[in-house]
Formats: sequence, C-alpha cells, structure tokens
Amino acid sequence: MRETIESIAIAFVLAFLFRAFEAEAFVIPTGSMAPTLYGRHKDVVCEKCGYSFAVGASDEVDELEYLIARINTALCPNCRYENAVRDLPVFKGDRILVTKFTYEFTRPRRWDVAVFKYPEEPKTNYIKRIVGLPGETIVIKRGDLYRRREDGRLEILRKDDPDKQDRLQLPVYDHEYPEAELIRKGWPRRWVPVERIPVGGAVASERRDRVIAGWREATTGWTADDDHHAFQLTDPAASDGRLHWLRYRHIVPSPDVWQAFTSSPDPFTDPLMGASLRRQMQPELITDLCAYNAYTGGHSGQLYRDCYWVGDLTVSCRVTVQRVEADAELVLELNEGCRAYRCRIDLTSGEARLSIRTCFGGDVDDEQTLASAKTKMRGPGRYRLRFANVDNRLCLWLNRSLVSFGSAAEYELPETEYPGPQEEDLIPVGIAARNAELVVDDLLIRRDIYYRSEQIIDVDAEGFLNARYESVNQPELRQLLHDPQAWWEAYRAGMQTAEFQLGEDEYLVLGDNSPRSKDSRLWANTRHARHRYAVPASALVGKAFFVYWPHGKPFLRGGRGFPITYHKAYGPYAIEKTNYPNLRVPFYPQIGRMRRIR
Repeated sequence: MRETIESIAIAFVLAFLFRAFEAEAFVIPTGSMAPTLYGRHKDVVCEKCGYSFAVGASDEVDELEYLIARINTALCPNCRYENAVRDLPVFKGDRILVTKFTYEFTRPRRWDVAVFKYPEEPKTNYIKRIVGLPGETIVIKRGDLYRRREDGRLEILRKDDPDKQDRLQLPVYDHEYPEAELIRKGWPRRWVPVERIPVGGAVASERRDRVIAGWREATTGWTADDDHHAFQLTDPAASDGRLHWLRYRHIVPSPDVWQAFTSSPDPFTDPLMGASLRRQMQPELITDLCAYNAYTGGHSGQLYRDCYWVGDLTVSCRVTVQRVEADAELVLELNEGCRAYRCRIDLTSGEARLSIRTCFGGDVDDEQTLASAKTKMRGPGRYRLRFANVDNRLCLWLNRSLVSFGSAAEYELPETEYPGPQEEDLIPVGIAARNAELVVDDLLIRRDIYYRSEQIIDVDAEGFLNARYESVNQPELRQLLHDPQAWWEAYRAGMQTAEFQLGEDEYLVLGDNSPRSKDSRLWANTRHARHRYAVPASALVGKAFFVYWPHGKPFLRGGRGFPITYHKAYGPYAIEKTNYPNLRVPFYPQIGRMRRIR
C-alpha cells in the first residue's frame, strides 16, 4: 500500500515538473492562427462541389463560452456556394503541446509559432508567429513582410525552409471540385486550352470572357476529360512542335450566381438576369479570401472580407507522360504584375530551367534565365509537380522533393518595376507542353498569406494612441477586381505601410489569419511600453510544436453523433440551457491532423 501511494505521489511530482519545465498543453481559443491552427470552428463539406473546409465559430460565444448568436452560412472557398451551417456540429480549438525549455537554451527564430504572455494582460496567453527579431525594423507593405537594412533599403523576409512556406499557402482553386452544376448550364470553365492572339490581331469582336490579356480559347491542342478532371495532349497536336497552353482564368461565381442558376433551368433566357450573369462571368484578381472568416451570423459575421490582390501563387499538378519526342518540353508559368515566372522542363534530359519574362507577347525570345538544375523527370512516367513564386523566390518540387536551384532562384523586384496587377493577373497560371503525349490532372492553385496593414495603432508625440486607417474603400476595391488598372489606382491612392522598430530584447508577432488576428499591429499601450507592439523576451512561454488532439470526429447519425451536453445562454432572468449541442459522442480521433506545427 505504501509503495503504491509513493508511486502515485512520484507520478504527480514528475507530471508537475514536466508541465513546469518541459511542456504544457494549450487549447487554441480563436482563429487568429488559422488555417495553421484552428480555434472554435465547424467542419464543412460544400453541398455543391464537395470541397471540405473549416469555418470559424468563435463569434458564436463570449469569453465565458455562453452562446451569443449562431453562425448561419459559410462560403465555400472553391466554388463560392453559400452553405447552410447553423446545425452542423461545432468543435473546440486544436489542443497543442508547447515546449517550455526551447527558449531557455536557444533564441527564438523567425517564423516560430510561440506562446507568450499578452503584454497588456500578462495573465492571458496568446499564440502567434514570430516575424521580427531583436534590433530589427520590420515593414508591412502590400501584403509582404520586409526588414529595413542599414542602408535603408527593404529586404523581403522569406521562409528559410521552402517546405514551411508551402505549409502556409491557402487554397484558391482545386480542380478536383469544380462548380459542375453551373458549368453544365453555361458558366465558363476556369481551366481551358488557350492560344495567344498574334500581335495586332483583331479581338474587338471577341467576348471578354473568351479573350483575356491576348489569350483566347483554343479549339485544338488539349482536350478535357471532365469525368477525371484531367486534360490530355495527344496527336496530332502532341507532335507538331508547338507549345500548347492550358491556362487558369479566375472566374468565380458568387452566391447570387448560384441562386440564379439553381432557381431557373436556363437563367440566360431572362434578358435582365442573363445580362447580369454575363457581367459576372468576367475574370477577376485573386484576393486574400480566407474561408475560415467567410460566414454570416455570430456577433460579427461577414461573408466577404477579401479585397486585396495576392500575386504570390503556387500551382500543383500530376503529369503522366506517355510518350516523348525530340525537344519534348513541359512549361509551368505563374504571372505576377508585369512579370511571368516560368519553369521549363526538358522531358528528354530532365533539365529544369527557371526564367522570367517581363514583356508579354512572345514565348522564348524575351526570357531571362535565373537558374537550372537536373531532375529525374525524364521520359514516360507519372510525376507530381509543384511550382511556387512566393516572397521573390521560385521553388520547384518534383514528387514532393524540393529541387535545388540555390540562391539563384531568388530575385529582387525594384520598386520601379512594380506597376501593380496587370490584365495577365486575371489569367495568372499556365501549363504548356510540346512534342509529348501526356495527361495533366490533380490541379491545385494556392496563394501566400497577405499581411494586412489597413489599420495600425500609432502613438503620437503626447503618448496618445491613434488608429491609422488606409483611405481605401474596401467594398469599392471588391467592385474593381475585374479591372486591374482601376483596382491598382484606387488601392495605391489610399494604401499605407506599417513600420515597427524593435529593441534589443523584443519580438514582433503576427497571426497567420491576418484579417482576424489581434496581434502586434493592433495592441494598445496601457502599460506605457516604449514599443507597444513588441513582445519582450521575458514574456515568452515556449514554442508550439505539436497538435496532439485536433478534435474528435463524431460518427453515426450522418456524422452528427448523439448530443450529451448543450450550450448555455443568457436568459431574461438567469443562465439557460439551449437546444444547441456542445459535445457529441461517439467520436474518433483525426489522426491526419495530428502533426508537427511549422
């Protein structure tokens, strides 16, 4: 008996020591780090395209977790259908492990996800990503992060590990889940075979949704396999020596479009409705839409919070090469502003070459080669490719392994060469091939995080806090997304940069979910700190390193399980039980989301 009591006591002591000095478990309460870490949320499978996504639900409850107002609908980031989510199960945030000893022996590194004591309320723990290090001056400008060098020039901040960069990308369009119902009724496809109109060619009579930046839909070359969401290049086009292009047009429907198409078998027969739909069939710029934030209901629901153009993109695909001839080639292209970034792969030798085009109209004569490397993509076979243009660096992955181009894959973009988005950014991703029979499928486009600076807290000469806002009108920016030049003029007229100078023992932290993160940009300064936005080293608790329990996944009754507890809400006279389930059983663990935090 005594040995048993001693063993239990020792176990408690060891557990306490482990918690105090080694690691501690935390629950993520909000969505400020989404999609890296989820707070209170709902899992949604789109009713129309089948795409799975998470939507934040922290707005449903107050700080004591009493119900305020339920969220009602959520916007699918893939097909933009507005899904009813009011009755879907709700889940608490990710449970994570935080190492406390890491920062006892090593200094925090940029891009670490860290837990710290909120400087304004030291009893409250926050979790954000470290982006600024002691002694640095960090600048947020046009969605990117920079460090000001000693000579005053700005140096863009890249993730040292491209795989970490890849984990932070957000979805734009997954071709495995198209808006098939709309396409069957006449809505334009996003991925289409195209050909470039010769310089000086007549385009005035062509429809805008068919001619974009000098590209028009082609009737030869690639053929679509809708059943398998794939595209094939076969003879005679596969042997004619010409580059045959597929391009992505960012033509996205809205909930109004879905309503029109689902309420009528042929909405184009109505003159007014048809004219409205055709206006909406124009391509637009890719924005900082985050599905986690796109909902109605709660105490601050808003379906559209996105309005800022994002040019840093990543395209992924699977390529099945069936036959190659001499000079067989595959080309991946990502456009950003006045530049097109290409990766050319010789399918006979396996050589991959990175290049930049700064003038649109030709295929090879105006390219500047950055770097080249040998790959194993030679001859027939099945290959997975991923090509990224993020933070002024080009990256290529082949079969999930990073191809090494060294520092030559990094480039600088002088301020004089930044004219904003161009018409080519309406059709920003391309895939081309020649002298080869092949199939392309599993197409996925993602974007980088856009760090917002539309609202910044400043301290004036008397020490008072003032909120500084961009003078841009966000609804107006959304209306201008179809016209890159007009959008840029409106944005440039009111845009602002944010600058943060750090002391020798201070860090700058930002949330991955920039539109909904209360981070260094927005803190007050009741403590009268020299730098209200800084986290002192003494406030760091530890480094987040593992999601050990995302949430249990209910099963039975169509995935809704059986409710055993319910939310409570403020009644007229007392706290009352509602009919909104809080916990459901049975459930199984989500093994796939148990992972290292990067």
